[in-house]
Amino acid sequence: MQNESVWNEDDLALALKIEGRAIYLLAMREHGSKELATKLRQKFETAETENLPDLVDFVVSKCQENNALSDERYVESYVRMSLEKGQGPYKIKQKLQLRTDEDQLIASYLALDESEWIALAKSTLDKKYGDAIKPEERKEQAKRMRFLQSRGFSQNQIWKAFQSV
Repeated sequence: MQNESVWNEDDLALALKIEGRAIYLLAMREHGSKELATKLRQKFETAETENLPDLVDFVVSKCQENNALSDERYVESYVRMSLEKGQGPYKIKQKLQLRTDEDQLIASYLALDESEWIALAKSTLDKKYGDAIKPEERKEQAKRMRFLQSRGFSQNQIWKAFQSV
């Protein structure tokens, strides 16, 4: 990242616009740093400056310093929202890795006990199908298993969700 004293007046004006857009986006909802940087680069890609990546990185780090942007707050809120939707650990992890580079933070927020993931899988089945009982018909069982798999649960969690009824 370049030092801001090296930038010309046009770059500094663009940095202010980028910062304004960043604050606007962060006022609407939490963002991961990677996600915010991507959105800002896309928004200002037509700007005629070779310093755009540096300007975006500067604005993102400035937002982090001012505590307007926090990967920890984002990961915490995203995990909470995803658990309420009945999503499993694989899906949550995959989505978060697209939005932030904080792998350790993601792992710590997804470090639930296996029994908690199984209970979530059961409640997700119950919400969708009215029960979490293993169906007699193989087609129906496969359908329900695919449903849980698409929600991001592991095979082990899926099997145990059916068995623990």
